[in-house]
Amino acid sequence: MPSPSRRTILRGASLAVLGSLAGCAGRFGNSPWLGELGATNRDARPHTIHVLLLEADSPVYWTSKRVPAAGPDGLGTATFEGYPDGVEPDRLLVRPDGRPLAAAERFDFAEYDADCLGLDVEIGDGRPPSLSIWYTAGSAPCRTTGPPE
Repeated sequence: MPSPSRRTILRGASLAVLGSLAGCAGRFGNSPWLGELGATNRDARPHTIHVLLLEADSPVYWTSKRVPAAGPDGLGTATFEGYPDGVEPDRLLVRPDGRPLAAAERFDFAEYDADCLGLDVEIGDGRPPSLSIWYTAGSAPCRTTGPPE
């Protein structure tokens, strides 16, 4: 077996250095972790929202949540709980009742340069109601969950 080239050794050493700095100087391409996941309903009708959280293309959390209607007292809100701590998700798929999974809204975590994200699924008041995913980056969404160990 031939000995490794100098370029191969340097590449390996560079990866080792970058990996050792990952906890101190950013995520280096890793997905941010999920600190909060909620839903806001602007529609006058309640809706059920289905979420699927994927890590390495494997489901790690899936659930449904009934989001109350918006009314004179304010918007309808719901909080998703129970997703696993320490997960660095790749993608979130969200769909309301009546839409197939293929038509789900997608949120790709790797597109965001942050350690932590808070997500809010917003249901619009049109017919049919629109669905969008808003995010908050920084330390605020992860105050209660903290980084993965």
